[in-house]
This record gives sequence, structure tokens and C-alpha cells, in this order.
Amino acid sequence: MKKRKWLHLALIVVCLMLFAGYRAMGTLAADKTAPEISMDGQLLQVSVQDPRTALLQGVTAKDKNDGDVTSSLVVERVALKNSDGTANVTYAAFDKAGNVTKAQREVKYTDYESPRFTLTAPLAFPQNTGFDVLSIVHAQDVVDGDVTHRVRASSLDDTVITALGVHSIEFRVTNSLGETVELVLPLEVYLAGSFQAGLALSDYLVYLPVGSSFNAQSYLKTFTLGTESVALNNGLPANYALRTSGEVNTSTPGVYSVDYRVTYTRVNQTNPDLNQTYTGYSKLIVVVEG
Repeated sequence: MKKRKWLHLALIVVCLMLFAGYRAMGTLAADKTAPEISMDGQLLQVSVQDPRTALLQGVTAKDKNDGDVTSSLVVERVALKNSDGTANVTYAAFDKAGNVTKAQREVKYTDYESPRFTLTAPLAFPQNTGFDVLSIVHAQDVVDGDVTHRVRASSLDDTVITALGVHSIEFRVTNSLGETVELVLPLEVYLAGSFQAGLALSDYLVYLPVGSSFNAQSYLKTFTLGTESVALNNGLPANYALRTSGEVNTSTPGVYSVDYRVTYTRVNQTNPDLNQTYTGYSKLIVVVEG
């Protein structure tokens, strides 16, 4: 008898719970009003180093039924408007019924810079040796860091890229804010065996602001003949000579190329006719930004 009473009570409790759940679901189902997102009138300025949550400053959300739902706010998308760091940020807020509302505002990254390319070797290759252009091209971004994996390249010439001469190659990279940077650089293919030594520079692609100074010799690093390397960064030692070709006009924005030839003469003290000359070749690309 007692057992039946307990079963009867349990059945009542279950029914009440089901009824309460049904009522709650009905209330939620009837809620079709999305929250409202409010923002202060100040232009938000942040650093690219700030966490994504910094973009939520000055943004609140309220719902007719749930009250303050600011904690539900998320940054759904950030899209750069222009390279000065101005971006559109899209926010989303949710209520308990699953209603979603979105809003957008403009923010400013105070220290934003466009992605930049770098080269780990000169953009010059001997003919018939086989080369992979993308193996020496890298890209860095202030937001995403290393974005080398996003770099793409395409030839703008009608001739094949392995033919002797200078070819125009367009490199492109896009960061997570949606900015795509394109840079057309000269790639040179020279006759194999033209140079007997190696010539390394401290950089192979540099960005200079318009109006800055440029000293070609300051980029020299080492001259390598066989297994021996000679440092050139403190000046040319005796029996070494530098010849450069290509001008860099820092007063005019653009892409410039400088060719380097460093010649070393091994002097025969007893017979000058037996002097031996070795030449190393390299290339520096200078991007003057306006």
C-alpha cells in the first residue's frame, strides 16, 4: 500500500516537472525579440597587440526578457577598411531563446602596418639550375605574425620564368583582416658559371620611407670563395673592389633594384700576369614607400 502511495507521488512530481518544462519551453518559443546592442559614441582605438576582447570596450547588450546580456557579446568579424588601420567590427549578441542581433562600428588600430615581404636570398638565379621562387620569399604581418604560407606568386611576363633575363613577378599576401598586399619585383636569370664566388648581403629586400638616405655599400656582408669567407661589413679589404649598378631615388616612391659585383684579385707577387680574379654577384631590391 505504501509502495503504491510512493509511486503515485512520484508520478505527480514527474507530471509537474513536465508541465513546468512545457510552460518554460512555451515561454522561450514565444520570445522572438532579439537583444539590442548599444555602443558609446567614442571612436575606439586599440593596438594590434591587444586581445580581441579589447574590441568589446564600450559595447553593451540588453534583452526585453533576459535583461543585461552583455556577457553574450562576441566579436564576429573584423574587416580592415584601409591601410591606415581603420576597420569595421561586427558584433553579435544572444538571448536565452536563441535570438541573435548584430551591430557594427568603426575602430582604429593605432599601430597597424600592412604586411611586408622579405627575401632570404637574392632574387637572382643561374640558368638551368632549377629554382623555387617561393622558397626565398617570406611575409610578416603585425596582426598574424608569419604569413609566409599565404604568399602567392605569378609571372607578369609572356616568357617562361626560367629564360635568361629579368622577369616581373607579382607577389601577393592577405592577412586575417582582409588586407591584400601586392608587390611586383624583378627576378633575374643569369648565365650559369658567370661568377666564381658567393656574395652575401645583410638584406635582399628593404623598405625605405621616401626622402631617406641610401648607402649601397652598407648592405655588404660576406664574400665567399670556396670554403673561405671574408667579412665586408666593415669596409672592403685590400685587393677587393665593389661595382654597383642601378639607382635608388628615395625622393620618388617605387621599386628599385641594385646589382652588386665584388671582385677579389689574388695577387701573384712574382708575376702579375698570373694574378687571378674572382667575382661574386648579388642583388638588393629597395621599396621606397611614399
